[in-house]
Amino acid sequence: MEEKGRRFADEHEIIKFPSPEKSEKDPKQLKHEQKQKEKNAKKLEKMLKKQRKGKKAPQSEPQSGEENETVSVEEESVHRPAKKSKLKKKHIIAAVLIVVILFAVVFFIANPEKMSLESISNFVKYGVMKSDSDQQFPLGIQGESVSAGNFVRKGQDICFSSDTRTALLNSYGKTVFSAPHAFIDPILCSSPKKTLVYNLGNTGYQIISDNKVEYFADTQDKILVGDITDNGIYALVTQSSGYLSKLYVYNEANEQIFAYSFADYYITSVSLNSKGDRAVLSGVSALDGVNIASLYLLDFTKDSPVYFSEYENNIIYDVCYLNDNRACAVGRTSAYSLNTGNGNVEVFDYEGKALTAYDINTDTDTFTVSLSNSGDGRNCEIISLNSDGKRDKSFDVEEKIIDLSTYKGRVALLSNDEVMLYSKDGKAHNRKTLRSDPHAVALYTGSAAYVLCTGYIDTVSL
Repeated sequence: MEEKGRRFADEHEIIKFPSPEKSEKDPKQLKHEQKQKEKNAKKLEKMLKKQRKGKKAPQSEPQSGEENETVSVEEESVHRPAKKSKLKKKHIIAAVLIVVILFAVVFFIANPEKMSLESISNFVKYGVMKSDSDQQFPLGIQGESVSAGNFVRKGQDICFSSDTRTALLNSYGKTVFSAPHAFIDPILCSSPKKTLVYNLGNTGYQIISDNKVEYFADTQDKILVGDITDNGIYALVTQSSGYLSKLYVYNEANEQIFAYSFADYYITSVSLNSKGDRAVLSGVSALDGVNIASLYLLDFTKDSPVYFSEYENNIIYDVCYLNDNRACAVGRTSAYSLNTGNGNVEVFDYEGKALTAYDINTDTDTFTVSLSNSGDGRNCEIISLNSDGKRDKSFDVEEKIIDLSTYKGRVALLSNDEVMLYSKDGKAHNRKTLRSDPHAVALYTGSAAYVLCTGYIDTVSL
């Protein structure tokens, strides 16, 4: 037994207790035994602590089946429930994290615009901290007059030009930029990074960039239309002695780089491509009492138009580059898609229906028109056209549509007293009644829009 005990001790630490057989002991032996008891007690306490922590303590060899069974029961009652409890908590935490991550991924896919650094920064600063809390929507603009054409979405912000100033507001109603002007009839043209404001029928204009007025000047003749690109190239069409209209193009240093005179047509709209080396323009003239619309494609390295066409019984209100290969034109009786590579034009005829509103979306290379079937402007068909000028999707509404705005696959429609949200295939999502006369709507996410009303600007969650 002693040999066996030594052999076990080589592999495992064991606790030896003094033998109870001896009754007579000298003081030294009693003192030694007392120390041994204290030492063994500490070891035992250490083992119990390890057991409470769920760690298996060193064990001596069991002397009987009963002891072996007892140890097994202790392990079952002490260790296993603890492990199950910990595993259960870990599974719950992991499941919660997975749900949160999946929700974040779905939200990001559905609303990538709300996950941009700018949007997150605005949310923390104005949504959570509520700094500058006196500037929140609805924002009053009493005493100012803002036309629907001067109410433009700029990223996730809204830019407008009134009869007294040009301003940029973020989605929390904070004024990011505001600059006064002295224009009687201001017209706002905007690209993502640059803004051009000119005085229609007068000579003044200003360029806004990086939230400041970086340049202002006067033209020699009265301004008719204009446009600007992100790289700072801008175009102004003016009246001209000896001609009906004249186009001037300037670089980012405000130096004239191109000019072209129009002898037969008053230019009604101009659009520059992204590089600023080409322009599409529309014009209007009259022959024997019939309106004639025209389309021009100019290359600034050439003296004559790359493309020119005329269309009777129409007036073109707006032209715009959808991308560098396609431009669209929205007219009173027809819309057009121009292939800027070969000059081919696709005509979309309204078939006698009246145009009540339109929107051009360069983010999706599409344009959308609202066409009324009745004389009072009601019973409108909302038609989405792709860059080729082909009908993509459409649906009908009973209301009179006075303005519309598109964002990806959604369409916001503005009637006389409410704003409505639809998918382009006609699925209705929501509608909100407005407090006063609405004039313009600008959808800036798939479910939120800015609304211009008499006396105030507001945001509407749809």
